[in-house]
Amino acid sequence: MIDRQPRQHQTEAPQNRERPVLPTGTLWRTSRLAALPLRHVARTAAAASRLSRATGDQIAARTAEQLFTTLGELKGGAAKLGQAMSVFEAAMPEETAAPYRSALRRLTDAAPAMPADVARRIVAADLAATCGPDWQERLVAFEDTPAAAASIGQVHRGRWRDDDGQLVEVAVKVQYPGVGAALRSDLRQGRRLARGMARLSGLKVSDLADELASRVVEELDYVREGRVQAEVAAAFTARVPLPVAAARAAGTPEPPGRTDVLVPTVYSATPRVLITGWLDGVSLSALLDGRTDLLPAGWRELSPGDAADRAGRLLSHAIYAPAACTGWMHADLHPGNFLLLPGGRLGMLDFGAVAATPGGIPAPFGQLAAAVLAGDGPGAISLARQIGLLAAGAQVDPELIMELLEPVVATAAADSFTYSRPWLRGLMTQFTEPRFAPALRSLTPPPEYALVWRSTLAAAGLFAQLGATVPTRAFHLAYSPGFRDGRSLRLER
Repeated sequence: MIDRQPRQHQTEAPQNRERPVLPTGTLWRTSRLAALPLRHVARTAAAASRLSRATGDQIAARTAEQLFTTLGELKGGAAKLGQAMSVFEAAMPEETAAPYRSALRRLTDAAPAMPADVARRIVAADLAATCGPDWQERLVAFEDTPAAAASIGQVHRGRWRDDDGQLVEVAVKVQYPGVGAALRSDLRQGRRLARGMARLSGLKVSDLADELASRVVEELDYVREGRVQAEVAAAFTARVPLPVAAARAAGTPEPPGRTDVLVPTVYSATPRVLITGWLDGVSLSALLDGRTDLLPAGWRELSPGDAADRAGRLLSHAIYAPAACTGWMHADLHPGNFLLLPGGRLGMLDFGAVAATPGGIPAPFGQLAAAVLAGDGPGAISLARQIGLLAAGAQVDPELIMELLEPVVATAAADSFTYSRPWLRGLMTQFTEPRFAPALRSLTPPPEYALVWRSTLAAAGLFAQLGATVPTRAFHLAYSPGFRDGRSLRLER
């Protein structure tokens, strides 16, 4: 049970008066972050200079362990960086990916916890301010030991009395004291690194990095997160959303499985505390790691390939249905934010990082993909300019642009596509080929679409880790009117 506090403490405004539980010194955090790539280079060089494969493996394992320790210790933006990296380890050569895969997966599922008494005080202050002095009639139980801990806050299990008087199991997410200062410190360092990369590579990424940074700060607002989560949940009800009904009317029904995605109910949202329904499930990491013994009923009966394919289909619904139907696209697609639930269902968590897609997935994105698939170079150039990806006066070779973008959209060329680690490595390698450098320097990713790009790339990373076969084209036809209409127009020509 929550300990009852004296009345003067119960009515305290929810100001962040707690001492930080994670390091917030800008100089110290910056030096720790900046040292990571230097240490990695030094250790990789040392490993390469030795003949022993075993020694090289040990070096890689120690480097990965240091990565996990440093990012997990810092939390804030540093831990979010590690979580984002976790979905792209599929692009690394298999012989070097294994230790990083293990370390980064641990980062998505664990982090040092704040003391229970600190978490209790934050919960008491915020709920007293929003629910009144009788808030403990609502939150009737709170477990001291956190069930999960991540970059910005940690989750405790509890029980909540809902509006009908029923007791429900809940997840109570509590924000770390001082995390705002730590996050902003890490983002300043990230901006410096982006500017340095822009000078070295000639790629226009500084504005994109600034936009990503400003969006990450929004994750500190749990009231906003609760509102978004409640809106996203509507995409997975039995009621057919209007965009899905329009796709059906056009002869392109959605792939089955949308209602098998579950978003927890939101019960209370304050600046530092978010209370939602509890989901009993297993992290998607269990499937990625081949831990079939951990899978719940409805998943463990499937072969590994069938389980991966089902997860890929449900993830596609989880990523694209909210963007099309509610105006929000999940932008933090690491394995820790998805749960495999009994009955073959998929739970979707953590809506702090979302891309705003008012009106659905932007039509020019789908139209551009359809143009590239149809081999329409002039049309693709025109659409790239319309999106803002290509400056109005930039002169580029349409064939080169088409060749550059074709592997990106090839996943929607046939009825299904099998994602794999070699495919993702090839995709990443293509963007580093010297012959594409002039075209890449002409491309400027629009900052307003920063989180949409991030979501799309992260989705590809998850599918590649799974090795899933996904009906990607069917999802584009169902959820992207631009792709559906652009493809129809080109088929009519």
